[in-house]
Amino acid sequence: MLKMMVSLPTFFICGFSFMAQAKEIDVAFGWSKPPYVIEKEERGFELELVRNVLKRLDLDMNPVFVPFGRSHYLLKMGKVEAAVTLKESMDVGEAHLSDIYINYHNVAISLKGRDIVINAVNDLFPHSVVAFQNASVVLGDEFSQISEGARFYLEMPDQSKQVEMLLRAKTDVVVMDVNIFNYLSRHLTGRPFMDNVVVHEIFPATRYRVGFVDAQVRDAFNRELAAYRESPEYQALVDKYEFILAN
Repeated sequence: MLKMMVSLPTFFICGFSFMAQAKEIDVAFGWSKPPYVIEKEERGFELELVRNVLKRLDLDMNPVFVPFGRSHYLLKMGKVEAAVTLKESMDVGEAHLSDIYINYHNVAISLKGRDIVINAVNDLFPHSVVAFQNASVVLGDEFSQISEGARFYLEMPDQSKQVEMLLRAKTDVVVMDVNIFNYLSRHLTGRPFMDNVVVHEIFPATRYRVGFVDAQVRDAFNRELAAYRESPEYQALVDKYEFILAN
């Protein structure tokens, strides 16, 4: 028996120790991005999803808020035990990535009464477009051409201003995450607004994973994530934020 224990991989031994002893896990999150992360209140769809799955492992989550894009660095350096909103293309060193736990979905949105037809990125050229900051970089080369050649193009760091411009018909189209638009439009108007717009799904969803220092914690997270998605608790979270799930 002793010989078998000595031959076990190091990550298994460390993972067993962590799962057996830890009560709290530090998890890096980007700054506020409602409804995904609402920093001041330590809530939001993404934050609560991860917290609820970790609770199933008897782990209390301590969120560590950092500028977006810095989370993977903290994970790589071992400053936190986990970090969210990661992709395979990011350098996470020896950390271990989970199954996909959330999809962000950038879309083009227009007012229903305008009868604007957008079936592809190139269809944006004749229109005025207001996008989120750095969209021309994030959304790829084809959209980058839109930023240079559209009738009018503007990027705004305050996404509530994007929504306001669309609602006041100051732009033909906004380009942003559909759940961010849904959340902000409800808060600006005080009522559901999705029935008054057309959502043009011309960009692929961006699929994100959680990175863990410990492989066994990652494996346990994956198991509980799958079970959580089938639970009434998960549906309650979807309903709470009126979340639109991307395929």
